[in-house]
Amino acid sequence: MTARFRARGVGAASFSPVLPLLLAALLAVPPADASAATVVLGAGKVSTLFQNQPGHSIGKGPATFIGGDASGSPRRGLIDFNLAASIPAGATITDVQLTLFLAGVADGDTTPRQIDLHRITADWAHGPTGLGVTQIDGTDQGFPAIAPSPTWYDRRYQQGQPWATPGGDFAATVSAAGVVGQAVGSAYSWSSPQMVADAQAMLDAPSTNQGWALLNTDEWSAGSYRIFYTQAWDDTALRPQLQVSYVLAAVPEPAGAALLAGGLVVIVIALRRRMHMAEGS
Repeated sequence: MTARFRARGVGAASFSPVLPLLLAALLAVPPADASAATVVLGAGKVSTLFQNQPGHSIGKGPATFIGGDASGSPRRGLIDFNLAASIPAGATITDVQLTLFLAGVADGDTTPRQIDLHRITADWAHGPTGLGVTQIDGTDQGFPAIAPSPTWYDRRYQQGQPWATPGGDFAATVSAAGVVGQAVGSAYSWSSPQMVADAQAMLDAPSTNQGWALLNTDEWSAGSYRIFYTQAWDDTALRPQLQVSYVLAAVPEPAGAALLAGGLVVIVIALRRRMHMAEGS
């Protein structure tokens, strides 16, 4: 009994320095730095809801209207981007910026207008533009909706899918706000911590990514609307853009992972050998 105990003691004593040395070697190999990147996304869908024309839509029209028309009837914009198609799952979003290019203003309006973004909370679709329109003039009342375009009442026209609230379903929280002037062709941008939180949630749960609604805070004021180019506009440089910056979590270097695996194999083999030697003594 005594000899057997001593044999095990010798094995443990000779093996004990191995684990600390292995751990020290592993700790000496740093993980790879977190990977940072920035992508610029084009819009997936853009559309307009017309309060005084509840059966109208603009489908995949060249522009979206946001604010009151000449009679003070609101127009609201809808826009979304497919984040999951361009950003790896599990990424941490650090910055988001939406940029739209001004295509026009309501006739004679010289008052700067605040436009707010709200996260849309119900899915929606858009269909073709009525009458095959490619120009912006004369489109501020929309056209008879073609399924499945969104209207003031419906997320998908003639599909039995109404908005819970006429005019669109969206969060009460303002995701970002921006003041828009009158300089046609100018870029206007929206960015905020809440937009980052919105985008992160959209990436983590793609089925909840319905984009943002754009509301003019003076939408009931006559002649207050702003017009922005959409993804259907001919000049690609004037189309909506969403710039997203993100980082990926740090991962162990391949050499460190290989060292860890090899070290574990050495430990197992050494333990087995020592146990057999001790049992045979």
